[in-house]
Amino acid sequence: MGLANFSFSCLASCLCEANLFEIAEPTAHFKVDKPRLSYEFIDWDSTVSMEEPAVQSRQHWHSEMTDDDRNISPVVQTTHGKVRGTLLKGLYDEKFYAFDGIPYAVPPLGTLRFKEPHDLKPWYGIRDCSKPLDKCLQVSTYSQLVEGSEDCLYLNISVKTLKSEKPLPLMVYIHGGGFKGGDPSRRAWGPDYFMREDVIFISIGHRLGPIGFLSFKDPSLEIPGNAGLKDIVLALRWIKANAVNFNGDPDNITLFGHSSGSMTVQLLLASPQTEGLFHKAILMAGFSMELNRQPNMEYRLAKHLGYEGENVDSQVLDFLLKADPHLLVSSDFFTEAEKNRGLMMPFVPTVESYVTPKAVLLAEPVELQRKTWSNRIPIILGSNSGEGLMPMGFLKKNPKWLSRFQHSPECVLPSTLRLRCDPGQGRQLGQSLLDHFCQAHGLQLTVTHSDALVKLFTHSIVHAQERIIQARLAYGQAATYLYRFDFDSPDFNFYRIRFFGKEQRGVGHVDELGYIFVIPATFKLDESRPEFNTIRRMVSMLVHFAATSDPNAPLTKALVEWKPVTRFGTRMVLNISEELKFIPQPEKPMLKIFDRLFEQAGVPLI
Repeated sequence: MGLANFSFSCLASCLCEANLFEIAEPTAHFKVDKPRLSYEFIDWDSTVSMEEPAVQSRQHWHSEMTDDDRNISPVVQTTHGKVRGTLLKGLYDEKFYAFDGIPYAVPPLGTLRFKEPHDLKPWYGIRDCSKPLDKCLQVSTYSQLVEGSEDCLYLNISVKTLKSEKPLPLMVYIHGGGFKGGDPSRRAWGPDYFMREDVIFISIGHRLGPIGFLSFKDPSLEIPGNAGLKDIVLALRWIKANAVNFNGDPDNITLFGHSSGSMTVQLLLASPQTEGLFHKAILMAGFSMELNRQPNMEYRLAKHLGYEGENVDSQVLDFLLKADPHLLVSSDFFTEAEKNRGLMMPFVPTVESYVTPKAVLLAEPVELQRKTWSNRIPIILGSNSGEGLMPMGFLKKNPKWLSRFQHSPECVLPSTLRLRCDPGQGRQLGQSLLDHFCQAHGLQLTVTHSDALVKLFTHSIVHAQERIIQARLAYGQAATYLYRFDFDSPDFNFYRIRFFGKEQRGVGHVDELGYIFVIPATFKLDESRPEFNTIRRMVSMLVHFAATSDPNAPLTKALVEWKPVTRFGTRMVLNISEELKFIPQPEKPMLKIFDRLFEQAGVPLI
């Protein structure tokens, strides 16, 4: 998810131990009464021109095609070679073409393991892109086993039609997973709902964990960090260069992401490397103005794996290049004291320590946002009404963890304050938050304080969101649209149901993704249900924004007018529930409490 290291609390550490907090991607571990319908292969649409395979490729990933395969498999010429996709039928019988596993960079293997991505050389023949490939190497949140591959720099394209009167807008998605997990493919995030609209949906695989975010200060090693972000930048360049080949408009690209994927989008909004590569952005439930990267993570990782030398960059790198990649991604070397402070993700984006031609971040986001190119493009951002719900299921089953708040009240602070205050001030500020939300005032916290803690953690996340809004209002020249997802479905909020059961109500972190993607738990809805209406409205608004910079789609503008946020007057938000309503933001009044904490700590808000 990514919230814990940036804008949540040390509660994340205990939830990680229980495998509850970090949601990297949906999997078959979901248990539902009604199974989702799988993709169905259908007959080829004769309007798409076909090509026979050219010269037999020398690359290992080219396979022989049967006559039946060719009947449903369009071929597209890209800047690097031809790719063969497949024609699918989704959950509501929407037909679309899928091109899965298109390479955009040289596989980052061997000495390239931690380095910036290298542009791919053209290939011969036709590459089979009919099935999703491996996700990037990671530890599964569910099985705790290492899954995926280091060879993971591929993207996936879904498109409704390869020919139309006007080129289609492109929506490029960055998955969440705490910068160390997640799956970009339609195994996890089925694009079925988007394929009912005139849009191209693309997802990007990028390096994660230490393989994606390890860094060294020695310029001679050419590993300043942020390889995972640079993967995405290179993929965006590929997408812009190839948009026309897939019936897309290279000058109408929207980048969007969820949780740590949203934070990634925010970082790329601040980077000069991405100017012109996308034209709108959507941030969903993940925000960060400071990176809070801890020092010496590379040396500590090497020591954990058996390195006995000194903290010399070149020697540490040599050791890590030879290390088993499964051990690299599965190492847990934080102490209990560090976990109590909320540290759980050692390898995350960082401010690069020296300038290179492809440097993504040379200052903190809070500084970059003041003058970034993206202040001139429109964005949507928002979160769920119960973002703080996720930890409470664990706490209700394990109330002993509440004692951590008694002994370490700094745990409830946003990470920027927790990591930048001295211990005494951190405890004082944390206690003031507990006193305000829980009315504790020194009393022992119990499960009766659960609702108050949900409110506290929700407001902490919304405050991180508010800082972005304030920066946009201060420095931006384009519209900023704010939403609040508040649909409390009895059986379609899959993440809340998975972790708490159907008896728990509320709208937790990740619940909204079930309304824009088909995930393994998804089942086909009767079209009269309000959940189905919400899916249609959500996707329609996002796609209309991607196409026109205005989220007021024909389907919704008769119901409500979604206006941009303004500097003065009441903060208004689009509340998305069974009905769409433009209302005063419920959380706004209590955000002033967090403003005061930042002021007391001497940390600028924007």
